[in-house]
Amino acid sequence: MGDVGFDAILFDLDDTLIDWWGSISRCLGDIADDRVVDALLGYCRRELWLDAPGGDYVWHRNTWALHHRRQTIWPEVLDWLDHAELELLMKRFDDELWVGFYPETVPTLDGLVDSTRLAVLSNNHLIDDEAERLRLGDWFELATAPPRELAKPNPEAFLTVCRQLGVEPGRTVYVGDSIKSDVLGALGAGLIPVWHDRWDDPWPDPPVGVHRVATLAELPAVLEAVSRPGPDGSPPNVGWTNVGR
Repeated sequence: MGDVGFDAILFDLDDTLIDWWGSISRCLGDIADDRVVDALLGYCRRELWLDAPGGDYVWHRNTWALHHRRQTIWPEVLDWLDHAELELLMKRFDDELWVGFYPETVPTLDGLVDSTRLAVLSNNHLIDDEAERLRLGDWFELATAPPRELAKPNPEAFLTVCRQLGVEPGRTVYVGDSIKSDVLGALGAGLIPVWHDRWDDPWPDPPVGVHRVATLAELPAVLEAVSRPGPDGSPPNVGWTNVGR
């Protein structure tokens, strides 16, 4: 990339590198009937995906909670199942669910790892387990989660990782799917945010300085744009870069 305009790339984990929605949907489709699948996925869309204040677009998805909070969510949503049926269904779900990378995640990381410093900053408090399960150390020099009281979008979550890496926020890219936690959080901390928008979500008025990709395969093109100064020699990370749809 030549003389790039950044020193490190930080990534969110859930729904950015790994696919909670697709993994849960496929697992439920394999183990449950349509009524169960529709009820659980419908609940997820209604209750676990948060609309922007005053807006009608999704700015944060807690899809993972359909798994992590299943002991409280599933009995409420699947109230027609008796206790034994529900316990059996949840056990099958636990045994068979595998939340893996998006198809383009590994090729994208393989293309970056030898030329760019990479790290993961996630609100997932099980990040150490996930790092081992997914072998994140093959690409990332750091995979960390902030304390709950400093969770993203708190600027300190981003700034702490920048300090750990010894890089300036203004020369650090952050890639994440959540408008609330990732994009606005990174922007508020002075990083260069890249919105991973797999859902083609509407965002009527994105702030200056935000870049967008529809898949991680498009990230290298945005990184090239970030690395190119403006025609007047201005810093590169200005304006809305929209790659994909």
